Amino acid sequence: MKSKLVILTIVISIILATTFAFAQDKLLAGQTLKIIMIADPFVTAFEQINAKFEELTGAKVQMDSYPYDATHEKELISLAAGTGDYDIIVYDIPWVGEFVEGGFVEDLEPYIAKEDPKLMAMDDYFPVGIEAGKWKGKQYGLPFGLYFVLTHYRKDLFDAAGVTPPKTLDEMKERAKLFTNNPNFPDVYGISMNFKRGAPVGQGWFEYIWNFGGKYFKGVYPGSTEEDWTPTFNTPEGIAVVKYFKEMLNYAPPGALNYAWDEKATAFQQGKVSMMSEWTVRTPMMWDEKLSKVIGKTDTTVFPGDKDGKTSPPVGGWVMGIASSAQNKAAAWEYIKWFCSPDMHKEFCKLGGPASRFSAASDPELNQAFPWYKTIQETAPLTFVDCRPRIPESFEIIDVVGLKVSEALQDQITPEQAMADVQSYVTILMKKGGYME
Repeated sequence: MKSKLVILTIVISIILATTFAFAQDKLLAGQTLKIIMIADPFVTAFEQINAKFEELTGAKVQMDSYPYDATHEKELISLAAGTGDYDIIVYDIPWVGEFVEGGFVEDLEPYIAKEDPKLMAMDDYFPVGIEAGKWKGKQYGLPFGLYFVLTHYRKDLFDAAGVTPPKTLDEMKERAKLFTNNPNFPDVYGISMNFKRGAPVGQGWFEYIWNFGGKYFKGVYPGSTEEDWTPTFNTPEGIAVVKYFKEMLNYAPPGALNYAWDEKATAFQQGKVSMMSEWTVRTPMMWDEKLSKVIGKTDTTVFPGDKDGKTSPPVGGWVMGIASSAQNKAAAWEYIKWFCSPDMHKEFCKLGGPASRFSAASDPELNQAFPWYKTIQETAPLTFVDCRPRIPESFEIIDVVGLKVSEALQDQITPEQAMADVQSYVTILMKKGGYME
């Protein structure tokens, strides 16, 4: 047993081997934990870490992953049915309200209260992550996988053109135009963005609205304390975002209307575009020695802001919680507290997982390996947890925005009509939900 512990401490450190007493006697032997999650790039990191958990505890970890919309649909169906198909639920920040109000996920406060505060290290998470996992003051999910949108740009091209990375949205547009159809930079387009119909472009609208000086509800904005759910989609700022997207489409590669997160990142990785603003979960792709054509040519900067450079960068990502219908709640908690602990979070980050803790983002070893961590440290304090709605109606709201913005990008309706349609739809939705009269 001692020799085995020595091996384990080399792998995950002596602190973990002694902190998690259940591991030493394999007290979870014979149990199967079932996890459902998004099929994002961090899946391979999960697979490697799950193997360590199985070795430590004797438990078996079964993991299912799906594309974005399918993840929401499958989780919602399973949780609503209460059949106990899954023990651990990995869910998007905007879904927190929907899942909590539906009674689908456990309140984690009682679990956390029983643990050593040093083990949980809740104050080591970025504050926006703690808020992301909360609903009405209670913690329902641990923010193991925070995403921050960083602007990725081709430093070699920008240096050759004598321009700096964009600090404002206007500068981003100017840079995108500069690198499109420019004989000095053949076969390069200005930018790749989420233009695909549905959640991709719908979420894109919410990522940009703040830096146009707008908002989506009257009482929702950074620092707000009021509670006014009057929709504000058809404001000049809301319409301006759609017009901005239409113009930026001119500087994107052919077929850009079919670009979602993966296509956008791949276009940059393959050297087709000069810049993109992308979630940090895909940033490691740009440093992938096997696939990337832009290694050594790429840098990151904070998401561009308004005309004065004031920015509210998008924040997103995933929280990990226990399904109310879980068959193995105690074992699920053992997994969650282990996986999300500071030491294991560092291991997760080493394998390409997104940094969600101060200790990881500032770790010298990780910063040496991942140059974009410096931008994460700049970005995190500027973020606003409700940059996308987190109320139970969130998924439906984002979906209708994605539909109408897509119609405007395809010239089926005007930007003004797109946002008027969204305004009408969401107003009815909010009245139906009892948010307004």
